Amino acid sequence: MTKKNNEVEVVETATKDVETMPINSNDVELPKRKGFFSKRDKSTKKGIHKNELSDGAKKSMRTRIISAIVGLGIIVPALFLGDWIYFAVITFALGVACYEILGCTNKRTVVTVIVYFIFVALIAYWPLFRTMAISGAAISKIDQYYQMIYLPIIVVVVGVFLVFLLTVIYKDFTVHDACFMITMAILVGFGFQCLFYLRCYPITLYENAEVQAWNFTINNTIKPSMLLVFVILSTFMTDTGAYFVGVFFGKNKMNERISPKKTWEGFVGGVVISFLLSSAFGITVTACGFPLFGDKEGNYFVSLSKNWYLILILSLIIPLFATLGDFVFSSIKRYWGIKDYGKLIPGHGGVLDRLDSILFTVIVASIFVFMLSAINEGKFNWDQFLV
Repeated sequence: MTKKNNEVEVVETATKDVETMPINSNDVELPKRKGFFSKRDKSTKKGIHKNELSDGAKKSMRTRIISAIVGLGIIVPALFLGDWIYFAVITFALGVACYEILGCTNKRTVVTVIVYFIFVALIAYWPLFRTMAISGAAISKIDQYYQMIYLPIIVVVVGVFLVFLLTVIYKDFTVHDACFMITMAILVGFGFQCLFYLRCYPITLYENAEVQAWNFTINNTIKPSMLLVFVILSTFMTDTGAYFVGVFFGKNKMNERISPKKTWEGFVGGVVISFLLSSAFGITVTACGFPLFGDKEGNYFVSLSKNWYLILILSLIIPLFATLGDFVFSSIKRYWGIKDYGKLIPGHGGVLDRLDSILFTVIVASIFVFMLSAINEGKFNWDQFLV
């Protein structure tokens, strides 16, 4: 007992001696003072700095790039050749898009697929059917059909009746499903109509040069394609710029509820990159004699000396609506609990996963060009649009 008390006393005495012992600066390593050129801990560094990519992110990026290259190898020739080749490629994409929309509701039957494709196709091909009905004969070149854009009210009303009829035929086909499908039919159908319009309408600017549909020359294929190339380039640069800037520098989330990976840094980067590149592209092709906008009389109302600022306005509008379209289609996927609309394109998902932004931008660009050309001709009225 005494020994234990002695040990306690020794420990207490040693502790007091340590507490009262003067500190020798040579024995204790003091924290070094950080100078201007000293190395800093990158983990606590504030500001924008490059993110480290995981193996999964690198693999996903490679897959996306390869798929994009293959897709461009198919789309670019069809876009430049135009006419019925372009029509066939877009029609295939339209059919896949309808199939993917029905996949969201999991209501794919023979009847629903047929009814829905007819509904969407009537909106997309309405200028073609309308022109054939008025002229009473078929025209050999597809560009002659898509000289205007229309929102066919009669088709929409009939389509609404047909889709709601499915709620009567199928017990598990709800009103909620019908409302979703009707909304998507109008958006997708009109969006695909605008894809035809932006490719076919500019050919009228060169009608005096007697454009030949199958003659692969600069005047007859590349020139009329520049407007659609401009819109697609601006849209893809928004998506691509936002993706890469977000991957490397993204920190602040925009809306995790809808799209967990999108950041404000990526959004700003995408808009800036798209605006700069599309503006430069538009001004360059205009300077080279490839005007983007005009009217049916062949008057170019956009040039480097006249109304050039319209290119800048459209270059700024497109990335904003591209981002909106991306968020809208992402919110639809979150609501239905699906990751992608389809699996046709590795690394990208389905057709709607790639055309989500484009459907919004081609609609906005088509209305922009349509109204400008009609106003320039002094013939604009809403009856031309709502027919």
